[in-house]
Amino acid sequence: MFKSIDYKKLINWLKSGEVFARPSKQLPGKWQLFEFYFETETELVNLKETDLKAQKISMILDLVNDKTFLIVGKLNIQVFNDFEKGTWHHERNFLTLAGNKKSGSTLRFQFDANRQQLKLLKKDGKGKIVFFGFFSRVI
Repeated sequence: MFKSIDYKKLINWLKSGEVFARPSKQLPGKWQLFEFYFETETELVNLKETDLKAQKISMILDLVNDKTFLIVGKLNIQVFNDFEKGTWHHERNFLTLAGNKKSGSTLRFQFDANRQQLKLLKKDGKGKIVFFGFFSRVI
């Protein structure tokens, strides 16, 4: 009536992380920006999908499995000025984009990802929101 359980297989499966659907495993792919926030000296600015379309602003972040990235489109935000392509890596809930070798620049974001949405948050040293973006997966 009862089957014996192979505990070794169960423990290996739990250690693999497959059961927990880690956000980091959801990262590779193409992500299109559909809403973002940033803070000026006096206010928090929110641009929604309709605002982005009206202003003809688009951005696709392509995180490739080989740990390279490519940004297609332009935002009028200084934080992304030196970043078109480079390498990426993650550690815990932080995603780091390293730009071209000439500039030596890096961007570090807190992130949350699931199958259909990626959220990236970057604050400055004083806690001001530099960029808080919402991306949807491009199929």
